[in-house]
Amino acid sequence: MRASVLITCYRRRQYLHLSVASALADGADQVVVVKDWPDPIADRAFVDRGVAVVTEDIPIIGEALARGLARCDGDTVSFLDDDDLLVPGRLAAVRAAFEPTPSLVLFRNGYTEVDVNGAPYVPKAGPLPQPRAPYSFSSESIDDHILRWIVNRRAYGILSTITVRREALLPLAADLSKVECGIDVAVATLLMRDGYRHAFAPDPLTIHRAGSSLRAGTTSDDPAAYARTFRRLQKAAGSEAARRYASMNARWAELARLVGPRRLETIQRLRARSASPSLRDLAGVLLPSVMDIS
Repeated sequence: MRASVLITCYRRRQYLHLSVASALADGADQVVVVKDWPDPIADRAFVDRGVAVVTEDIPIIGEALARGLARCDGDTVSFLDDDDLLVPGRLAAVRAAFEPTPSLVLFRNGYTEVDVNGAPYVPKAGPLPQPRAPYSFSSESIDDHILRWIVNRRAYGILSTITVRREALLPLAADLSKVECGIDVAVATLLMRDGYRHAFAPDPLTIHRAGSSLRAGTTSDDPAAYARTFRRLQKAAGSEAARRYASMNARWAELARLVGPRRLETIQRLRARSASPSLRDLAGVLLPSVMDIS
């Protein structure tokens, strides 16, 4: 089974060589880089190592991925941001997951975080939730319980934790190219169809660099762009579960515009710890000045 790694790089250059090196070191059969600037010396060095390079200024992340996906020839495509790294053994885990299960179209592994200098990093509010045990489901079986599991565990994580079966995503490239932000969740939404399976492993096989995010066009936390993206995906959805999931994300983004992304993030953390946070907990987030008086 051939494993491709697709790396997108936009308005940032200093980490790309590390990202490419990590993919090659883990035994990628193909590495494709989509980047926004020409560099004859760097490009020649990449080509000499067998790396395919697409150089074009593409500010929309979905379009960049669709352009790179068209260059990939692997059975699987593992996504990787230019500032993130593959941990040795990730592609072996990918092959082990996909080879025996033809219906598997999305595999998500765990990750650890480092700061911009590569030192271990833990957010002040604590690490984001992740799936802690292996789990899988079919698109045909997604119900309220599975949707809650996905949301409470941030099941689709970051793009650099996601691998897809190329033949399943390639026909959806036109819809993928319109995704402005929330790309990790968007890819999963597109692949909720046709009895496809999604699988999750807790193994931290990606190193995610926190604090270095940079993308022109729309930022990843722009609620308006997020809502717009998921309203489009709701129309393009291939199953009722995908429509419901896209609708949930669109409503979440619209709520973020009302209360602010940071407060909404705190509410989500509360919900991840408890199925039903108290009214006092929620009031402390939404109306902190009132709660301070009490």
